[in-house]
Parts: sequence; C-alpha cells; structure tokens
Amino acid sequence: MNWRREWGMLVVILVVFYLLFSGNRGLWNLYKLHTEKQNLTEQNARLQSDINHYQAEYQTYSKDNSAVEKQAREELNLVKPGEIVYKFGKTDSR
Repeated sequence: MNWRREWGMLVVILVVFYLLFSGNRGLWNLYKLHTEKQNLTEQNARLQSDINHYQAEYQTYSKDNSAVEKQAREELNLVKPGEIVYKFGKTDSR
C-alpha cells in the first residue's frame, strides 16, 4: 500500500510540474511574456521620444525658412549663388 502512495505522489508532482512549466499559462511562458512586455514598453518610450523630437523639428522647419537654409548649408554644404566658401583644414595642436 505504501508503494501506491509513493507512485500517487510522484504522479501528482509530475502533473503539477507539467502544468507550471508548459502550455500557454505556464510559469516559464509567463516569465518570457513579462520580459517581452518590459522590452516593448522601453522601446515604446524611446519611439515616443523620437516622435516628440521630430514633431518639434517639423514645427521649427515649417515656421522658419532660415532654419531650413541653415540645415542645408551644414549638412549638404550648399551655398548661395555668388558666395565664396573658405575651407580651413584642421590644425595640429602640438
């Protein structure tokens, strides 16, 4: 009779482990989902920050033509007709 009790406990333990660690609602899957949720929340915050930055940049460029001109001059090295551009090399600071 004692061996039946031991086997019964073993079966119960195996069933509990199976339910905890397998399937959609297992502990391992819940842990992975929680970690994924945290990563997505952080990514969402970074993207929202980028959106705010680009909206502010859009507002600046839509209202101020001189900001567009400045950006074009700095990034694309554009010049107005008739302008002379002087470029200086980097100096050695020794």
